[in-house]
Amino acid sequence: MTDKNIIELTPFRADLTRALTRRGERILASNDLAHEVAALEPLEAYYIVREIGLDQALPILIELNPEQLEACVDLDCWNRYDFAPDSLDEWLTSFALEDPETMARAFSSLDYVVQLLFLAQTVTVYDPDTDEVPQQEEGSQPRATTPDGFYLLELKTELALKTHPFTVLDALYQYEPIAAHRLLSDVRVDLPTQIEEEALRFRNGRMQDIGFAPPEEAAVLFSRPAIRQPLSRSLKPIDSGLTRLPSVYAGALIESTLLLQALSLITDQERLSHLEQEIVWAINSAITAYGEKTQDIKQITDIAERVRDTISLGMETLLAQQDSNILLDSATVAAKASDLLDVWCVTDLFRHGFAATLALQQEARQALRDPRFRAWYDLEESNQSDDPGDRQQRAFVAALLGRHPLHSGFDPAMAENVKAFACLADIDAAHIRLKQLVAKICSQT
Repeated sequence: MTDKNIIELTPFRADLTRALTRRGERILASNDLAHEVAALEPLEAYYIVREIGLDQALPILIELNPEQLEACVDLDCWNRYDFAPDSLDEWLTSFALEDPETMARAFSSLDYVVQLLFLAQTVTVYDPDTDEVPQQEEGSQPRATTPDGFYLLELKTELALKTHPFTVLDALYQYEPIAAHRLLSDVRVDLPTQIEEEALRFRNGRMQDIGFAPPEEAAVLFSRPAIRQPLSRSLKPIDSGLTRLPSVYAGALIESTLLLQALSLITDQERLSHLEQEIVWAINSAITAYGEKTQDIKQITDIAERVRDTISLGMETLLAQQDSNILLDSATVAAKASDLLDVWCVTDLFRHGFAATLALQQEARQALRDPRFRAWYDLEESNQSDDPGDRQQRAFVAALLGRHPLHSGFDPAMAENVKAFACLADIDAAHIRLKQLVAKICSQT
């Protein structure tokens, strides 16, 4: 006798289940923490640390290898094209909680040009024997001489750093004296702009290695897809180390959607690995295209859910083009959706879903051409109705008019909450809602 409530553990569900076991709290409780951390891919390691917080993640931080730590810094310590030394300071401060040597070794394990960049943006280096050292004025930044007596250092950042750059250098001189001297020698003679440009170039290359495309490439995700169906694609060999799903992504993908149904029918592990990699890259591209930071796990989870739903919408859109009478709950729809994965890459399926929302956005823009609707939409907040329903309607329209049309105004308690349109029924309901709202507003005198 079988239990109908038991969900079959298909290969894809098994992958999701394994991903969800790699959460921070589980790893912290492991009897072999070093082994668990060593098995993590760089992107997984970063999200795990962010999930539990830097203040709680010290045991994991200590076990990170240089590649994992470098990915953490690449993801966390840049604002688009600008390095954020205060963000790196947060990571160094966490390592310093163990001891100065741990902090020094962590700093030394970073890409050399990142070490240069942090110091170039926080410290001015003088050689007292050859440089013209400005007179220190009252109230100016602190100065210090290096332990070997070669250089005079002056703090030049006004950022409220938790770990003073001089403290970092003291630790380096204690445990890596030759490396510390070389760093300061290079900081003294290299131009900060050149250091940052080189660091950004290397960082962009590493980001692409873990699936984060440059902003201009990520923006392609939100463009109209090709009209013609591509030929069946052949799968090229991939590095299996790039296929694992971070738990923060797996948590979104395990929800019951058309995408999950389609992937659950795939039994070929190599094909599944390709698709999982494409999903990771699509989510990473969406993070970049939305302009979001990876530090906020809640926001990253929301984006993963948007990608999941938009891909499902793209699948349904393509199936509806093949058969306008197709039913989502039919026995064959999952199989047909799975067949789409043989032809379309995940990014193109997302683009088809995105394209399905553009007519709604156009309708909302068209509605604003009516002066009465425009007056209602532009009404100052102090003059708006106290009716919660009115607030929901404004949120609904605002989300449609955004750079990337989204679904909002569905939660009475949190009217501004947004999510992606997940199916054609959502699109149809939104068309009706917008039409009724425009008619109501424009009929008022």
